[in-house]
Amino acid sequence: MSHRKFEAPRHGHMGFRPRKRAVAHRGHIRSFPKDDAANEPHLTAFSGYKAGMSHVVRDMDRPGSKLHKKEVAEAVTVIEVPPIRVVGLVG
Repeated sequence: MSHRKFEAPRHGHMGFRPRKRAVAHRGHIRSFPKDDAANEPHLTAFSGYKAGMSHVVRDMDRPGSKLHKKEVAEAVTVIEVPPIRVVGLVG
């Protein structure tokens, strides 16, 4: 008899549990920075949604590195943001 680990392994990791439909499309902000009255009023939170990933080719500018002044490909995240809606102000 074998172990369950080999006969019926978990499909995917527990980071995406529970697998169910979201209550709302709009996410919520879980924490805000501490309020400091000494600063002038400024934006503290702005919502954006991960729309996907892509890659860019850029020149590395890091003196002392083997890649200095060479082109490197890096992964980038594409974030889709709705028209601005102020959800918090500090000051």
